[in-house]
Amino acid sequence: MLGATALTLRILDHPVLYFVVWFAVLLLAALIGKEIRRRRPTLGKGEKDDLNLILSGTLTLVSLIVGFSFSMAVSRYDARKNLEAHEANVIRIAYERAELLRQPYARDIQAMLRTYIGERISLYGSGDEAGDAAILNRTFDLQRRLWDTVKPPAIAEPNEVTALAAESINQVVDAESATQAAWQDRIPLPAWVLMVVMTMFSCTLIGYYEQPDRATRRFYLVMPALLAVALFMIADLDSARSWPTMIAPVNLVRVEQLMH
Repeated sequence: MLGATALTLRILDHPVLYFVVWFAVLLLAALIGKEIRRRRPTLGKGEKDDLNLILSGTLTLVSLIVGFSFSMAVSRYDARKNLEAHEANVIRIAYERAELLRQPYARDIQAMLRTYIGERISLYGSGDEAGDAAILNRTFDLQRRLWDTVKPPAIAEPNEVTALAAESINQVVDAESATQAAWQDRIPLPAWVLMVVMTMFSCTLIGYYEQPDRATRRFYLVMPALLAVALFMIADLDSARSWPTMIAPVNLVRVEQLMH
C-alpha cells in the first residue's frame, strides 16, 4: 500500500505527463461507451429518460468531487506559500539576533545560517527524490550544529540576549518542520481514486450518450479534455513543484541576498 501511494505521488509530481495519460484514458473510456452504444443504436423512451437522469446525476457528482479536490489543493498551495514567507522571516531574525552574541559564536552562527538558507532554497528547485533526501540530511546536520553552537553561550551567560538567540534557532528548526509537513500534506489517495473512477464512468456515459446516427459529431471528445485539464490543475497545485504553479522561494532568496 505504501509503495502504491509513493508511486502515485511520483506520477502526480509530473502533472503534464499526468494530463497526457489521463486524457488518453478518459478518451478511451468515452470511445468504449460509444462502441457499446453503436451495438445498441435504439433506446426506448423509458431508457432515454433513465440515461438522461443517470448522466446528469453523474456529472453533478463529478463536478462536486472535482471542485472539492480543487479547493483542497488550493488551500495546501496557499499554506506552503505562507510557510515559505514565514521561514524566511524566522531565518532573518535569527541571523540578526546572532549579532548580539559574543565572538566567535556570532560569526559561526551567521556563517551556518547563510549555508542553511542556501540549502532551503536548493530544496525548492530539486525535482529528484534522492536529491531532496540529501538536502534534508544536510539541513538536519546544520540544525544540530546551530543548536550546538548557540548552547554554550546560553548556558555560560543565561540572560535575555542569549535566550533570544537560542529561541531564534529553535524557531528556525520549527519553521523547517512546519514547512516540510505542509509539503508532505497531499490530497489523500482515496480522493484521487474516487476522482479517477467517477471521471472514467462519466466519460463512458458521455460516449454512450452519443447518437450513433450522427457520425459527424464529436461531443464525446469535450468531456475527456475538460476533465483532464481540471485534474491537471489539481495535480499541479497539489504538487507545486512544476510549471505553471511552482512555488518559488522568493522570500528566502531575498533574505539570502540581505545576508550576503
